[in-house]
Amino acid sequence: MKKNDILSPEVLELLGLTKKDLDVYQALLRLGSAPLRRIAEEANLNRGTAYDALKHLLDANLVSYVDAKTHRYFTAEEPHKLRGLATRREVAMREASKTIDALIPSFDVVRGESGHRPAVRYYEGDAGVKDILEDVLTITERSETREYRVYSTAAIRDRKDAAWPTFSKERVKRAVRCRAIAIGKGGTTAGLDERRWLSQSDSGPSYIAIYHGKTAYIFMDSKKRLFGVIIEDSAISAMQELIFDALWKSLA
Repeated sequence: MKKNDILSPEVLELLGLTKKDLDVYQALLRLGSAPLRRIAEEANLNRGTAYDALKHLLDANLVSYVDAKTHRYFTAEEPHKLRGLATRREVAMREASKTIDALIPSFDVVRGESGHRPAVRYYEGDAGVKDILEDVLTITERSETREYRVYSTAAIRDRKDAAWPTFSKERVKRAVRCRAIAIGKGGTTAGLDERRWLSQSDSGPSYIAIYHGKTAYIFMDSKKRLFGVIIEDSAISAMQELIFDALWKSLA
């Protein structure tokens, strides 16, 4: 087995380890028990780097040691302890997520009192559009109404859906409702949504989502490349909601 074939850089990062940490851990697995100098040689690292890695591994309970007369001998713990490390990190991340969720409302209040300019974020490609749609769901499911509004044209519908094919299922799973004003033929409901048609005629490829202080715009160029922006401003969003609701009533 080649070094670090067992864990990708992404997995190592989630575990709080580095490539050099894993080099040292694998060296110890091969050696059984060894002093710092021998470990550094086996891992092909200098002694300072090997020592830092050993400290990380000791903190992670993946390495232990005993002191002899002239040397400290290190030993790798059983590999199954990596699972325990993953579990501890998972629990810590859940606790961190709860703390962040509790802090977000207070941060929003601070930002709301600052008189800031509207924040504008730009996105490109399928990944960028998926980020926009994820923001729509995440923000909406935290809101009191759990509902967002959409203008959607037939010209962009299939292309946008391809960026996140399971978006509608995810929306329903999160119990997020949607009201859509459609332009152009086609389009169906998927659950927890309503749709009314402004026109059956085709229009430019665009998608506008209005949700809890934000307005997102997704559009497509002549080469069918997707682009998008999110404007974060409660006044702009409130005005868009007012226009949408008036139009919605007229289409009943």
